[in-house]
Amino acid sequence: MKNIKLAKTAAAAACIALSAQAYGAGFQILEQGASNMGTSMAGAVTNANDDSTAAYNNPSAFAFADIEAGTTTASMGLSLVLPTLGLHNAGDDKDYDCAVNSYVPNFFFGHKFTDDLSATLSVTAPFGLESKYEDDFRTVGGMQGMHSYLMTIDVNPSIVYKVTDWLSVSGGISAQYIYCKLTSAHPIATMSTIKLTGSGWGVGGNVGFTVKYAEGGRAAFHWRSAVQQDLDGSARIAGSIVGDITASVQMPDSFNMGVYQKLPGMFDNFAVMLDYAYTRWSTFDELPVTGAVPSTTPENWKDTSRVAFGVHYNPECLKKLILRFGVAYDESPVRGAAERTVRIPCSDRLWYSCGLGYQLAENISFDLAYIYIMTIGNSDVSRSEPPISQTVNGYYYGHIHVMSAQINFKF
Repeated sequence: MKNIKLAKTAAAAACIALSAQAYGAGFQILEQGASNMGTSMAGAVTNANDDSTAAYNNPSAFAFADIEAGTTTASMGLSLVLPTLGLHNAGDDKDYDCAVNSYVPNFFFGHKFTDDLSATLSVTAPFGLESKYEDDFRTVGGMQGMHSYLMTIDVNPSIVYKVTDWLSVSGGISAQYIYCKLTSAHPIATMSTIKLTGSGWGVGGNVGFTVKYAEGGRAAFHWRSAVQQDLDGSARIAGSIVGDITASVQMPDSFNMGVYQKLPGMFDNFAVMLDYAYTRWSTFDELPVTGAVPSTTPENWKDTSRVAFGVHYNPECLKKLILRFGVAYDESPVRGAAERTVRIPCSDRLWYSCGLGYQLAENISFDLAYIYIMTIGNSDVSRSEPPISQTVNGYYYGHIHVMSAQINFKF
């Protein structure tokens, strides 16, 4: 039963660990690059900022970056996540906090060998989660989860080829490492702790294309495959190992498409971008666990959509400065109160973002971004996980502040 929590939070923990209750719905970390976060990730798939963050978001768009053959670009960023998240329990009319402040680093590289051939590399954390309840939660819902932590590291090299002056394609492979640690209250001796740890590697792929349909205008599509993660680890009770465990979770496949357009005439200081993303969360239907304590936990998630709109503004008086604004609606894969868990208290959310970029020198620039994420809609929970009898009833409340910085180099 508790091993369920291993995989569940391998997925579940993926929601909060590196994203502090997840930037994106489910357990996805969508924010890849501070330059894109200023527009709520609108324009990421078309590489609206002409930087190396395309290495993860859509390598094919790197072909249209304004750099010469023989040039290498690098972007390094760090995001600080400050969440407020908690459960209001109906049984005792109390609030139980589970938020954890966290940070997320990422690295992106690109090199143009010729005008037509390029290569990119990204090192990111595409999934992550951490939630942690205080000891007073043990008798309320501690048997379903006390502390959940998941870290993923994804290394993704890609090849980019510019087929014509207006079309580029790309393909890449992801090597993804996962580490998960879960604790929960013992179902009989509730002051004792069951701790599960596990890790593993998975492999996936991605393909994309970008079309330059007009001067200052691009459209793009990028697909990222599912990654099957099989975790091996151990279970401990009160600090003593009781046996080995294995768990399986599939990181979902997804696709993004978008349009970027610089406006003409008297509005030529502005550019607009619109992105749509689809994630096949329905693959997260259940969590089978084998080993010391075999069990299966139903999840029953649904596929989701995400829509983002962004604006760039280049002030006439400051040519080196770009201002960014964006909004997004991010749909939750959790169907309702019975499927919402104490480890993944996910609900629909709205993003509001702003940011800026500044050219410090010919080959150095930096980006700053701020995102406010608010949860909306159904956040009720009514969850019971057999074979234990503990049921959690109430609703989750929360919002998230995200601040990000990034520095970019050309050499």
